[in-house]
Amino acid sequence: MSLKTDYYDGSTGLILQMDAAFAAGNAFVTTNLATLSAALKAQAAAGVTTFTVTITTSDNPAYLRGNNGNNLYNKSYQAGIIDGLAQQGIYDYEVAVALNTKDNVTTSIDFNFTFNP
Repeated sequence: MSLKTDYYDGSTGLILQMDAAFAAGNAFVTTNLATLSAALKAQAAAGVTTFTVTITTSDNPAYLRGNNGNNLYNKSYQAGIIDGLAQQGIYDYEVAVALNTKDNVTTSIDFNFTFNP
């Protein structure tokens, strides 16, 4: 083992932690399907094609917020969210996901939808 191996491998290594962040992002979509569905239905009924849905997340806010959100944990988490949305038929050209840290206490995810019928 080397110091570099310690960094990348093992239960606290970078690789497993980013895989866990991706899985958490994916699960975030599944957990919030009802909220997302209700928001999408409401906007569709009103004929709105560009809108934002904001949902609070409790998945490691300190990690998500680290370095102003410019870190691999946040990127992996958001990649998991994008993957979860794709599994629901919503693709990356229809939604942009962003970390919302406007509130110092609550950490949220903004789903910025743009549909072009």
